[in-house]
Amino acid sequence: MDSGILRNRSTLLAAASILALGSHAAPAFAQAQDATDTGQQASDPGGNVIVVTGFRASLEDALEAKRESNLIIESVTAEDIGKFPDQNVAESLQRLPGIQIDRENGQGSKVRIRGLEQNVTLLNGELFVSGLEVYKVGEGNYNRNDSLEGVPSELIGGIEVFKSPNASLLSGGLGGIVNLKTRNPLDLKQGLTLAGNAKMSKGSEISGWEPAGAAVLGYNFNDRLGVIASFSYEKTNNHVNVLGGDNRGNWAFAEGRRDTATVPTNYYAPEYRYVTDRDQYRRRWGASLGITYRPTDALEVSAQYFHSDLEIDTREASVKFPFGQGESQGLVGDYAINENGVLTQGTVRAQSAEAISFVDVSNIKSDNLQFALEWDNDTNFRASVMAAYATSSMEREVANNDVRYTAYGVRGPGTSGPQPGFTPNASAPPTFDFTYTNGDFPSFGIGAGSPQDLFNNPDFGFFKSHWAFGDRSDIDGHSIRADFAYDVDDSYADTITLSAGFRYGQRTVDFTSGRYLADLSGKGELDATQIPEAERVDGFSYNWTPYSYFQDGAIGYKICDLPEVNKPAAFAGCSRFGNSPALLTPYETFLSNPERVEAIANFAGGGRVEGDTVLVADRSQMTNALEWIQALYPDTPFTFFEDPLQTYRVKEEVKSGYVMADIGGLDDPYHVNVGLRIVNTDLTVDQNQPANADPSYWGTDSWNGVLRDFTTTTVMRSYTDFLPSANAVFDVGDDSKVRFAAARVVARQPLVSLGQGFATDFTRDPADDLFKFTSGSRGNAELDPFRAYQFDLGVEHYFGNQGLLSAGLFWKEVDSFVVNETVAVFVNDQAGGRLGPVSQPANGSGGRVKGFELAAQYAFDFGLGFTANYTFSDTDTDFSTDFADNLPLPGVSKHSANGQVYFERYGFAARASYSWRSKQYLGNFGFSDGSVTRTLGIYQRSYGQLDGQISYQLTDNFEVFAEAINITKADTKVYLQFPELPFRFESGSRRLYAGVKFNF
Repeated sequence: MDSGILRNRSTLLAAASILALGSHAAPAFAQAQDATDTGQQASDPGGNVIVVTGFRASLEDALEAKRESNLIIESVTAEDIGKFPDQNVAESLQRLPGIQIDRENGQGSKVRIRGLEQNVTLLNGELFVSGLEVYKVGEGNYNRNDSLEGVPSELIGGIEVFKSPNASLLSGGLGGIVNLKTRNPLDLKQGLTLAGNAKMSKGSEISGWEPAGAAVLGYNFNDRLGVIASFSYEKTNNHVNVLGGDNRGNWAFAEGRRDTATVPTNYYAPEYRYVTDRDQYRRRWGASLGITYRPTDALEVSAQYFHSDLEIDTREASVKFPFGQGESQGLVGDYAINENGVLTQGTVRAQSAEAISFVDVSNIKSDNLQFALEWDNDTNFRASVMAAYATSSMEREVANNDVRYTAYGVRGPGTSGPQPGFTPNASAPPTFDFTYTNGDFPSFGIGAGSPQDLFNNPDFGFFKSHWAFGDRSDIDGHSIRADFAYDVDDSYADTITLSAGFRYGQRTVDFTSGRYLADLSGKGELDATQIPEAERVDGFSYNWTPYSYFQDGAIGYKICDLPEVNKPAAFAGCSRFGNSPALLTPYETFLSNPERVEAIANFAGGGRVEGDTVLVADRSQMTNALEWIQALYPDTPFTFFEDPLQTYRVKEEVKSGYVMADIGGLDDPYHVNVGLRIVNTDLTVDQNQPANADPSYWGTDSWNGVLRDFTTTTVMRSYTDFLPSANAVFDVGDDSKVRFAAARVVARQPLVSLGQGFATDFTRDPADDLFKFTSGSRGNAELDPFRAYQFDLGVEHYFGNQGLLSAGLFWKEVDSFVVNETVAVFVNDQAGGRLGPVSQPANGSGGRVKGFELAAQYAFDFGLGFTANYTFSDTDTDFSTDFADNLPLPGVSKHSANGQVYFERYGFAARASYSWRSKQYLGNFGFSDGSVTRTLGIYQRSYGQLDGQISYQLTDNFEVFAEAINITKADTKVYLQFPELPFRFESGSRRLYAGVKFNF
């Protein structure tokens, strides 16, 4: 089935639709088997025939696909995917015109088409799940979505990026459609095919090499039956140095600072700066199985199975430096503040010196199964049917351990009655001064009056607090579709084809978040909800139960908060944060249990924290969150409790149909495609909210447990979208084409934005030992999808040997963007409540994305070749901050460029690729500064990455190679509003590969 449902013109349009499931990209090793069959031949000046193979052949395939397509597409073939140093599918796309990718921990993650992240990823034109459609990362529990980092590029036969749709393609992409194509075994040579690679990899900041490999095994039985299986495995270790703390929203500028009396100049004071030393260990394996059976020339039956399994073990150690509120007393001594209110250098006095050990272990699995029938008996009528099932699961466990280097008062040591507090690390200083020197990654020192060995002297260290939580997500989907095509009549069969089809699909996303809570009933803690009404005191809230999330020595019995009339006799006169007896013991210091201590030399790359070596809680003991925390308190049982406000369910039921006409035959200098797709969506969102104004909690406090009294609100919505599309291509001479496309497109809402309830953050204020509300977030089940009209106009000129010059204009008029609004919300806390910033999504006003793309490529006869492209993407929205209006769409770089240079001759091959994108606006950061809410913009600086590869063909069957990713170790730099106000930083690391490829 080398042609699709439209026989009248060679096109990749059909290859993307279900009607041409069999039109998968031929694997790289098959391309090299017989260049005569693929027409990949050229002649040198002497008239000798040169067989074109390798990367050059893959570019020729992609160029031919682009030239013959009736749509505006970009593609990557199997040779390109398999041989360039790509860690996953996202990175395989980054060099295409108009494509940008986001990165996490040195890995490509999200794909942006013309700057837009609202895209849809398909497998062979149908439903696909990766397991990373919705997830959280980091100590700040950042929401992430739609990452492709778990999809191994070695398992893919080809990728298409559709920038202009037609009616037969699935809707769901505002920027475009990414179609992953598996290999078709009937495209292999007759008999057995075996190919693959074995390699080792190493990160520049990590010692030791890790294994990786892939293999493809296939058998073609006389072009009637084919079987193909693929397997890939990769283990990587990575180390980066990070500036964080941006998740702590309790910043200050004017009213909120502690030092307003001594520092009259207003400046931006973060709640904390985190200097982080991060290690990440990844293990990814994938497998696929494909079977194609052609019982007759007219019927083809195929089945595809695709599996991926990704484990991510992230271990962070972060030293916290407090600035504005809470644990900070503010600036002391000399300081410098520039005209924008940015602190460039100074000394800060803090009441606490702390570090957090954070271990996040995630396991992501996905399974995709497809079954298809295609009928084509060389008459006017053709048809196909496809069924798909997809499922994925994500399990995440997180353990946290704060350690203290300054003196820390705890409760106890008795077990009942009022007890005087004491300090386990009494030799530690009560406060400390730290120096600050600004920069993209600032440096921190220890003030002259504080111990210079503060972070590495075991006499000072105390294991302060411990807590653990986890997330779960399960995604299940299924679909069935049928497509039909009819050539109008014999006399017009070469010029007019009518197509129609329908599809039913359903997808359910269940996301559960929860906390491991300690059962304190065995310690004598009370369940206040059981106190009889007759004994209750008016104005006091009896909404708590004997469970605890934070295991911290400073937190005493909740009983001590009760009115005296309700307290048991043994607790008479006690104060929870004063003379309460100890609730959870034992207390441990670095001296009393040195086996829990980890010494990190050259911390965060060195030069960021005084002394370079930092003592923290041993992260290797925290990889199983429940076992770790249970072992610390063996006589106190821990249980996982769901957090209703972070738990939700979203169900989509989509019914769609289309009609389409294609006009233009093989001999015609034009092809016109017009169609209409109608999509009806039934959306059901289950989200949870507090049942009343004073709900009870599984826990002693709202911040120390999870909501107990809640109601589930089910929002049911239904909407229908009419999506017309038109695509036209005209031959202008033998070597030039003009393309035009117009369409109405729609993309679904972010899942977490639909389902999340009201989540709150609290921070302990050392001034009064009370936990106070600092910030929050919540979802919006009434969000509308993204909808837009789009227009494209392009011209392409083909010349010489793989020569291309192209230019294209694009324009998208978006009805409404989803914006994150920051509003001040009053939330009750231990201090009686306070206003704090709460972010929530909303449908904002519309905007537009417009720009142009330029591309060029050429292959010289002597083995040298190049590709280059540039994209200009300009966006216009109503997003604003305190400093600017009409900001661009978050995540869109106005300028991006990619270039590749390669050489292939005499068995030797070398390639270098550079990808660059300009500054991008990421969104807003808001904080409450006393009575004022301030909103600043977050920006990421320009980023460029250089990759390369060299290889040598030893024999017809073996090739040795070496690859390098991020050769220059480019850093990721993010600032807040002003270029000199750093917000986030992530150091770059280089990854090396070396190995052998085989082909039989």
